Amino acid sequence: MKTARSIAILFSLTLYGCSVNVAGPDISSTSAQPNPVSPSISTSVPGSGTVELQASASPSPPLTTQIPVTWANLKLAGKMVFTSANVQQDNPVLKIQVLDLVTGQISTLFQTTGLAWIYYMTASSAAGQIVMSYSPPPGNNVPGQQALYSLPLDGSMLPQLLFDPPSANDQYLQAEWSPDGKYIYYVHSSAKPQTTGQLYPIYEIFRMAYPTGQPEKLAEYAFWPRISSDSSRLVYVSSDPTDGRNKLFLANADGSNSRQIVLTGPQVPDIIDAPIFSPDGQAVLFSAPTPTPAYQPNWLEKMMGIQVAEAHTVPSDWWSVPLSGGVPKQMTHIRSPVLFASISPDARLIASYSGNGLFVMKPDGTGLTTLIPDLGGLAGMVSWLP
Repeated sequence: MKTARSIAILFSLTLYGCSVNVAGPDISSTSAQPNPVSPSISTSVPGSGTVELQASASPSPPLTTQIPVTWANLKLAGKMVFTSANVQQDNPVLKIQVLDLVTGQISTLFQTTGLAWIYYMTASSAAGQIVMSYSPPPGNNVPGQQALYSLPLDGSMLPQLLFDPPSANDQYLQAEWSPDGKYIYYVHSSAKPQTTGQLYPIYEIFRMAYPTGQPEKLAEYAFWPRISSDSSRLVYVSSDPTDGRNKLFLANADGSNSRQIVLTGPQVPDIIDAPIFSPDGQAVLFSAPTPTPAYQPNWLEKMMGIQVAEAHTVPSDWWSVPLSGGVPKQMTHIRSPVLFASISPDARLIASYSGNGLFVMKPDGTGLTTLIPDLGGLAGMVSWLP
């Protein structure tokens, strides 16, 4: 496992050769108190027994730094919870940090050690918690397998295990809060071959009422769940395990009434990543490769089982399509990898994580403004909280 993960880390560090066309503080594209966590809460997951959430010792107070508020003219409010990375002693160190948009203060809530890895992270002001797909360092009787953990937004505790994968072939990937803080949506992945001609893992979307509800399967062959601002609708991406092609789907929050959002026109992408409802709720924004010859996984990706969820490491842009479907509209011209978005609480702007930093833009993709120009170049996430 250690060798495989070391190769994966090395591979991920080589994916970011393209640069986004944004520089400096202003860029234009062309075109609450946390709820208490009980010391011991029982929950169950598909294919496994009961897991106890054990309270841990409080970590050290969060480290803070200060950056200039170069975006003061935008009158931004609230906080952004985001991931970042750097290299220490030849190992990537991933961090979960909080940017105060008024003062420019950055607090570090958590950082990895050893070969630990944060694959996905999202924060909920309603629940007062972060939920993340996290693999702890191997050893010390702790499996290095990718599982779901929670972390208080105030940094008062270390990560707490939520779900352990049911077998060595399984892992938990993307995890999202419903905006009302009542549900965790998450993706279960199995690398065990299940269909003829399978090249990619099998993905399934579940949700669980937080903190003690039972898991419900919402969709098969699907990942990238995102929930509307009123917690009533779900958008996700389907994945064909034989060829990796993606399709966009819309459903009720419980997975019912699922239907495909059909993309038409001359440039229908095979890869669709990181969908999110537009600020007005009438369209879906998604990341897709900038029009080039169709992407095909190379031999190394196939050998290592690189997931389709990681294909957004290719140079991409933000696109939009109405909920009724139609021709996708290209919103940006930045050719940046690992795009991921979060809508501002007032629905006025969109925050975007990218392989080249953290920026904000208007709902139509114009007025790009950089907040933090360098987050380490690895895939990451951002949540914009009040």
